[in-house]
Amino acid sequence: MRINHSNRINFGNLSLFSSPLSMFCNSNATIPTLIIESGVTAGRTFEANKKGGKIEASERFVEQGTSALIWIYGVKLLQKMGEKLGKKILKRDDFNFDVGFDYLRNPLESLDKNAIKFKTINLLSSAAVATLFIGFGLPKINHFITKKMLKKENKKKQKEHIKVIGFEEFRKNFKDISFTSNLYKLANIFENNSTFRLLVTDIGVVGGRYHNARNKYEKKECLFRDIASIYFYLFSTSHIVKLLNKLTSNTDIDPKVLEATVDMLKERLKKSNLTDSHNFLSKTLGSGRLGDLRKIDELFKGRKIITLDEFKKEFFEFASKAEAMSGLQPELNGMRILNKTQAKDVVKGGWVSNPEFLHDVMNRVTKGAYKDKKRYISAKKVEKIRQSINEFILQLQKSAEKKNCTVDSSFVENLAKNSIRKSFAFYSIATAISIYALGFLIPKIQYMIRRKLTNNDEFVGIKDYK
Repeated sequence: MRINHSNRINFGNLSLFSSPLSMFCNSNATIPTLIIESGVTAGRTFEANKKGGKIEASERFVEQGTSALIWIYGVKLLQKMGEKLGKKILKRDDFNFDVGFDYLRNPLESLDKNAIKFKTINLLSSAAVATLFIGFGLPKINHFITKKMLKKENKKKQKEHIKVIGFEEFRKNFKDISFTSNLYKLANIFENNSTFRLLVTDIGVVGGRYHNARNKYEKKECLFRDIASIYFYLFSTSHIVKLLNKLTSNTDIDPKVLEATVDMLKERLKKSNLTDSHNFLSKTLGSGRLGDLRKIDELFKGRKIITLDEFKKEFFEFASKAEAMSGLQPELNGMRILNKTQAKDVVKGGWVSNPEFLHDVMNRVTKGAYKDKKRYISAKKVEKIRQSINEFILQLQKSAEKKNCTVDSSFVENLAKNSIRKSFAFYSIATAISIYALGFLIPKIQYMIRRKLTNNDEFVGIKDYK
């Protein structure tokens, strides 16, 4: 089945929602983080000014704003600087590859081991430098600014001597550095998953700010504020969106996956005579013979992938479709492979199980990277994409059944538009809740704790200066 791309869904006025929604769905997008951090910086500065005056407001603005800029732009800049150093050390021009891998993809298998080691060091050290600066360096800068604002003298200077290894010595000993697969995976997560990156580094930041707090009251405030913030920075948005989707029976589906699915359905529905919603469900999801599905379960017992040759040996009549399906990921160790979902899709026969359609989906979501051997797309992400398609089909069927109507192109487009509206609204609501909690609610509770501990609202950071 060839998809007519000239017939793609026209979201009309929803195009304003679909682009920002795509950014919400991208785990490494910077704009959603920038929106949250801007709101949090403004909120915490405002609340600090109300309670502790301009000195505390200054500290909160510098602390929050600088930390955000470092995480959004600084870490990437450090990584680029590290890559320039790597090119000199290894005499290699290309570090454009991913260091993550799992049972479905392994971009590392044919790459130079020293290049992999260096990129891993670069990614982890960039995050470590940023963490140390935010946790230990930035508080010192803030304290210095505060002292200057209070016109305090007798500034203490402290010098630390750091042993710097020579360039040639580093180059000579680099090959002896020992690495494990877990380090490669960790480095990949730091590069491609902002949520995990922030979660791990927050531990260092919390420790650093606690260590550098100027007295016991500030230590308690820092500990509460930073630990309470972790949930709203990293998890609250996804939890709120998931809850709202469940309450409204909406599908959490990437806009690009939705677009490809609607294109396919429109093309198929032109050539199909559907009588009711159940007929639509059997056409789209398929079923397959029970014996074939059980045989696949046996093939995958204790395994997550099988080779294409193993599958063809058991299901020769599906050889052509299986070959097309195995192209959804690069060869692994020189062999074409299938995961369990792909193997079952081959024998099911539904519209959403068509390899050409799934190739179109992956091409749009990854911008063609799904076929690139140097790129890593986790098996978990692939499975989530595939599952979201099924969930949208079920949403269509249930909605048509509820309205007692036949699923046609118009019905599909209208429900897709409605889904885009809801998803954008849910992510916006979840983001607003996070900003309110981080920028206003947590500071208010922080200042309640301060009043209980000190019996006043004065900024605890300057107590020792007085």
